[in-house]
Parts: sequence; C-alpha cells; structure tokens
Amino acid sequence: MKLRALVLSAMLVQCNDPLHQQRVDALGGEAAGVSPGPTHRPGQPCLTCHGGQGPADAEFSVAGTIFQTAERGSPGLAGGTVILDDSNDATIQAATNEAGNFYLKTSEWAPAFPLHDITLDYAGIKPPRPKMHTRIGRDGSCAMCHFDPSDPEKLADRTTPGHVYLVLEAADLPGAQP
Repeated sequence: MKLRALVLSAMLVQCNDPLHQQRVDALGGEAAGVSPGPTHRPGQPCLTCHGGQGPADAEFSVAGTIFQTAERGSPGLAGGTVILDDSNDATIQAATNEAGNFYLKTSEWAPAFPLHDITLDYAGIKPPRPKMHTRIGRDGSCAMCHFDPSDPEKLADRTTPGHVYLVLEAADLPGAQP
C-alpha cells in the first residue's frame, strides 16, 4: 500500500511541476489568427510543450524554426532542410514548413545525445554559418539557445547567438530584386 501511494504521489508531482508550468505560461497565448498546429509559435522553444510534460499531445525529440534572414521580425524559411547527426552518427533530415518550423516526433527519431554538425540546406545556398559545430547536449529545442530577446534584461544570465537564419539580409534571398 505504501509503494502504491508513493508511486501515485510521484506521478502527481510530475504532472504538476510548477517550474514547467511557469515555462509554459511564460510563452503566452497563441498569436491572433494562428491555431495550435505545425505553423504556430515560430521561434519559441517547442519542447517546452512538446517535450513530454505537455500540455501538447505530440512529443518531439527535436524542433525549431529557421528564419529567412538575421533581421528581427524576419519571416520563417519555407522549404529548407535541417540535417541532424547524433552521437551514434545517425543522420536524419527535417523539412521546414511555411512558418519556418521543423520538428521530429519521438516516434520518428530518438537521437543519442549529444547532437552535432547540424546543417541547413536551401536551394544550394550556403548560410553564413553553414554548419553548427556546437554540441546539443540534451534539449532538442533550438530556441532554448537561439532566441531573440525582447529586452536586454533577459540576457542577464545567458547569451544567445540569435535565431537561426539562411542569409543576413533580404537582398541576399533567392529571387530578391536588386
């Protein structure tokens, strides 16, 4: 009986983790006119909700957003391919959708962390940083490190390389008019 009570209380604690709930709440509401789904919340840390603790039903092993340019407010990059390698040298690709979001469900890929040598491919264009050599140790949510702070105070305890992008400026995009 004591073991059963212990298991039940452990399950309740996991479901009611106040720190996790704070992270979910900090994301705020959905953008106006965008329903929850594959194109919502570009640039946010996907695994906050899709990492197993919810509230989303779909669980992702890796997810993020690729933007067209380095400029803040840049649209997402549709039609890109993110290539990921895990520590067992297993490689997988994920396509970016019209919001620039990509994700791999845990049922599609259970990577052996750390991930390394992440690359972006888009119509043969080489991004300014063609390969990410930094190792991803345990969180497959790109926006945990790659984010655009709304104010400098958010950088008090950590820094960011900024969001992931294809080219520096819109003039460098394929088909851009000079």
